[in-house]
Amino acid sequence: MKKLLLFLLVMASAVVPAMVSETAAVPRPPGTTAMDTLTLEQAYEMVHNRYPLAGQPEMQRQVRDLQVRNAEAGWLPELRLTGLAQYQSDVTEIDIRLPAAPDGFDIPTQPRDRYQIALDLEQRLYDGGRTRSRRELEHSRTDVALSRIRVDQHELRNRVNDAWFAIHALRAQQTALEITAQDLTRRFQEITSQVEHGAVPATQADIIRAEQLRISQQIRSLKAREKSAVSVLAILLDADLPGDIVLLMPEVPEMPDQPPGPDPRIFPDFRQRPETALFDAQRSELMQQKELVTASYRPRISAFGQAAYGRPGLNMFEESFQPWYIVGVRASWSIWNWGTADREREILHIRQRMVDNQQEIFDRNMHAAVQHDLERIAELRETIRTDQEIIALHENIVRDAASRLDHGAITATEYISELAKRRRAVINRDLHRIELARSWQHYLTTLGQL
Repeated sequence: MKKLLLFLLVMASAVVPAMVSETAAVPRPPGTTAMDTLTLEQAYEMVHNRYPLAGQPEMQRQVRDLQVRNAEAGWLPELRLTGLAQYQSDVTEIDIRLPAAPDGFDIPTQPRDRYQIALDLEQRLYDGGRTRSRRELEHSRTDVALSRIRVDQHELRNRVNDAWFAIHALRAQQTALEITAQDLTRRFQEITSQVEHGAVPATQADIIRAEQLRISQQIRSLKAREKSAVSVLAILLDADLPGDIVLLMPEVPEMPDQPPGPDPRIFPDFRQRPETALFDAQRSELMQQKELVTASYRPRISAFGQAAYGRPGLNMFEESFQPWYIVGVRASWSIWNWGTADREREILHIRQRMVDNQQEIFDRNMHAAVQHDLERIAELRETIRTDQEIIALHENIVRDAASRLDHGAITATEYISELAKRRRAVINRDLHRIELARSWQHYLTTLGQL
């Protein structure tokens, strides 16, 4: 119980002021309107749609489409314009003199300077499935990215829960203090009347007045913390929330001892969790990477052509500039890769085992969380029933103490002590109710039902 009180109070008083000032007004985002009532389901929807993460899925899809277009562009003809100018120290010569003429005939030699400008065209005919594998891999990578975004969006609900239930805890304490303040006001009026008639010492009225001031201080402090918590919730939801907004507490249904169907404590189902989709997407990505590795070592066939102008041309002994062209079909196949492909597949296989291991760890952690939530829910239900009995007893004690104070049988200090006990009992009950609702929401979130 002390840990719960410490979390709910410190979260609102320490974490919240770090994000916004307690006195700063929450700006109204453009296009939003103020609201006076909000459910937790509405808050989940708002943080899902308005938080900056909401824009990332569309950006991821745009990146995927561009990557797919780049992959498919490999089937389009590839054009390259090249130029060449060179001088070489020697050329091939044929040292033969033909006797066809009286003085003989020298075979022409190649020029030592070369000049060429060419336009190369290549059209892929078969790539072993590389393009298809790259396209499917990009889709798988996008699925992984989108799944990660959904996981992050799911985690935002915990931040909403923190602010939401902190506000309820702070308001519950305010309510209990205000009830105490009302009792003190009535007692102060009665004691003041008795002091004026000399029935009790004036210090009795001073004791009650001092307690009234302390209660007022605590109420002001709680209101300031509540304002900060509401501001944080408004920032998360990107909405204008008034300080007195009504946050409807989610209902906690009664759970039968043996719920129909598989017992979630023994057979929890986490298929609705976004992490499960993330693990599946990661496996699919690894499978596509394996396909790409296999495709990268298949034969490639392409048609090519070259149109060029330069010296020498295809006739190496022609000294003038000549145009020419070449067309053909080219095939290539890496028939030996020194085991590179096998090692790459083994790496991907190990990564897949790592994903399986991560999911097993996740399932075990979630299984433990479900069991803890269900046990905590059952414990809190019983605790709240006991809280009601304790409060009823303290009500009787306070009424008796008020009567005895009026007759001078006890001091104001003793009466204030009984008021404090009743106040603590009421606060404990309200905080237990809030923790019950929080545990129920955590249970549903753990199963992925929210």
